[in-house]
Amino acid sequence: IAAERSRADAGGGSLLEQLARALDYRRWHRFRVERWQGGKWGRLSGPASSGERALGLTVPLFAAVSSHYSQGGHDGYAGAPRLVLLDEAFAGIDREARAHCMALIREFDLDFVMTSESEWGCYAELPGVSICHLLRREGIDAVHVSRWAWDGRTRREEPDPGRRFPLEPSI
Repeated sequence: IAAERSRADAGGGSLLEQLARALDYRRWHRFRVERWQGGKWGRLSGPASSGERALGLTVPLFAAVSSHYSQGGHDGYAGAPRLVLLDEAFAGIDREARAHCMALIREFDLDFVMTSESEWGCYAELPGVSICHLLRREGIDAVHVSRWAWDGRTRREEPDPGRRFPLEPSI
């Protein structure tokens, strides 16, 4: 604050700009993600499997997103999605750890859209998931979409909810 006051005396911007610089915690505070391993806290960047590093980044991401949505302005939209987009987020993470991540998504009350080559999101930790499986073949300029649902126990194929081009009645 003292540095910003002296900058203001030298013509360093408006009061709003001064306050924004003085209160921007990123200039004077650093966040570090650590993990508990071998009975002590250590840096995430230390020796770890790719799955451990992925989890070390994914879990704080979920907490940050949940915190963001819990702040003013978002709670007024009851039923609105609390959306997080995940692109191959769980690559390199074993199935048990992915299940824990899914439990965190539910615990943080988040909605998600996930892309993956092989992940379906079917875990007992989630009470329900709607799935669109996209299939493409080399040399064919089209994508087949099949719809699936997970009810917490079983994955089942769903009928197309509404054809874009309804079948013409036979004459």
